[in-house]
Amino acid sequence: MELEQLKAAWAQQAQRIDQLEVVALQAWREPRHRDVRQRLRWFSGMQLAWLLAWIVVTVMAAGFWIEHRQVPQLLLTGLAFHVYGIAAIWVSITRAMLAMRVDAANVPLLRQLTRLAQLRRFTALTELALGLPWFCLWLLAAQWLCVQWLGLDLYTMAPRWFVGTLGFGVVAMLGSIAFARWVLKRLPETHALQRLLDGLSGRSLARAQQQLRELERGAP
Repeated sequence: MELEQLKAAWAQQAQRIDQLEVVALQAWREPRHRDVRQRLRWFSGMQLAWLLAWIVVTVMAAGFWIEHRQVPQLLLTGLAFHVYGIAAIWVSITRAMLAMRVDAANVPLLRQLTRLAQLRRFTALTELALGLPWFCLWLLAAQWLCVQWLGLDLYTMAPRWFVGTLGFGVVAMLGSIAFARWVLKRLPETHALQRLLDGLSGRSLARAQQQLRELERGAP
């Protein structure tokens, strides 16, 4: 009889230990799940903010090139920002949708990791795609602002300088694209330049991916 009671006591103790382990594991997982959700929602919110900003810029650019459609250099300036704004709007919407897919309810952890990796890669590539044109766009932005605020046409004032500066920007942009492609294909993932390109997706997404990997390992 005592042996049976001892066995029952050990069984109850083992059950309590199992329950404590489950509670402890849940307590360890929950803050990480919450942190990942917060980071993804912050990222989505920022994309929506950029979306609104670029809608305003695109509308203003459309008004600019329509108003100055008789002047070729001003028409091209307005069209360049109109097209760029549309691209930026698409990027912001796509990023927000990809983040929502990662944060969707009842998504298995491995699928979350896969989707987050896709989001980070898309974000890094689109950061490059939207960033490199500014080798040329800074000059067009100055042209736009000077016409709007000061009534000055930079191209008319210094056509050779304007075309030369724009040409240099195109060469610098194409060279940067070629260099980035070489880095992605040739250098190992541990190389500093690879980490720099990978970091274009932002610290928030990188931290979210780290948290999901910890959850995948499943141990504190």
